[in-house]
Parts: sequence; C-alpha cells; structure tokens
Amino acid sequence: MHQKKSTLILKYIALISLTMFILVPFIWLFYSSFRTESAMFSGKFFENPNGLMIKHYFNVFQSGGGTGNFIGYFKNSILIASITTIVVVTISIFGAYSLSRFQLKFKNAFIITMLLSNMFPWVLLVIPIFGLLFSMNLIDSYAGIIFTHIILGLPFSIWLIKGYFDGVPKELDEAAMIDGLGPFQTLIKVILPVAAPGIVVASFYSFMVSWGDFLFVSVISQSMATKTLPIGLNNFFGSTQVAWGSINAATVISIIPTILLFSMLQKWIVEGLTSGAVKG
Repeated sequence: MHQKKSTLILKYIALISLTMFILVPFIWLFYSSFRTESAMFSGKFFENPNGLMIKHYFNVFQSGGGTGNFIGYFKNSILIASITTIVVVTISIFGAYSLSRFQLKFKNAFIITMLLSNMFPWVLLVIPIFGLLFSMNLIDSYAGIIFTHIILGLPFSIWLIKGYFDGVPKELDEAAMIDGLGPFQTLIKVILPVAAPGIVVASFYSFMVSWGDFLFVSVISQSMATKTLPIGLNNFFGSTQVAWGSINAATVISIIPTILLFSMLQKWIVEGLTSGAVKG
C-alpha cells in the first residue's frame, strides 16, 4: 500500500514537472507582454506590479509593427484558415470514404504517395507552387494562399480520416443499405457521426497549418492586403531595433484564437487522438 502511494506521488510530481516545463515559455511570454523592455533583460523574473503596463497591446493595434494593419492581418488569417479548413475537411471526407470503402485501382499507390508527401520538408514545394500559382495568375491573392494551404493540409487529413473510417464496422454500411440508404446517405448519417472525433482532429490540424504558415505566405503575398498574422509578427523586427514588448503582445493575441478553438473542441480532439492511438 505504501509502495503504491509512493508511486502515485512520483507520477504526480513527474506530471506537474512536465506541465510546468511546457507552460513556462508561455507564462514568460504572457508576463513579458506587460513588462518594459528594460525589465525583460534585467535578469529578474518578478518585479513590482506597478511596473506592469498594457501599452504594448495598444502599440500592436495602433502601429502594427510600423504598418498599422495588424487587425487586417488578423482578419486575413481568420478568413484564410477558416476557408482552408472547410475545403480540406470536405475533400478529405469524400476522399477518405472512397479509399476506405471502395476497391479503387492504384489505391495503395495513392495512399503510399500521400504518406511520402509528408516526409519531405515543405520548403521543397515553394518554387513549384510559386510557379504554378504564377501561371494561374494567383500570386498575391487569397485564392492562391488558400490553394497552397489546401495542398499542404490534404494528404495528412485524408490519411487521418481514412483511419477512422476504417475503424467503422462495414456491417453498419450493410445495415444502412438494407434500410435503403445510398453511399452518400450512409456516409452522412452513419459513418460521420461515428468518426466525428477524427474529423475534428483533422479540422484542427488544417486550421493550424494555415494559421501558422509563414513560409508560403511570405512568397505568395506581395502586398499588405493579403498578408497574414505570421507576416505581421515579422514586421516588429526592425532593421536596427526590435520591439520586444510589442512582439510579445502581438504573439499573445495571435495564439488566442487557437486556444479558444482548442478549448471548444478539446473533448473531441482528446477523444480523437486517444482513439487513434488505440487503433494504431
């Protein structure tokens, strides 16, 4: 009994230590967004509460890193990430359903190709995608950025959702067919409710891919009108000085949507990840 209690205490200590290790950078980021820049590099973590300020947040919205367009970047990120997520998940659902339920020619080759596409660094795609978008006259456009993010998000999302569809017993499909449901109705009314956690995970992944992309947007976007938050954060790095306070405040603002989204979908995300681990 004593040994079990000691083991439990050690587990809690390890869990708390790991949690603190993960959270410390975020705590420091949030705390530093209220500190003066001189205090950030003073070597002291704690200081007089009277020295805390919110001016960095006002600077973010007023100057926007010298561009005055931080709100515009924020709106662009929301718009692009939302549309990307909807399109990626919709295509992934039908693609995964086809791969899971139908005997298609070259199906295995297609699945292997999808998996291999995730093994290479995305930087290898910059020049090909830029050339493709240039030929389609989609440079410096929402459509070009969304198209790129769809390309990035599809392979993993299809593979992920297919794994959940494979876990749905085919007997349910047969029962649905006996009840007079066609393939599309079976997908919507039978399979999707069962595989909902996996679809939520794929949605969150697609949103995060689009929300955090800096590499491709920096190449595709040529004007202020199409730039997103990661590009906006980069504007706070000047050629001669860095506005650390404003950068911290802007970063805190930029992670709020992802935190809110995860909080709303936490139940399904955790369920999807854990059930996926069990299946794996």
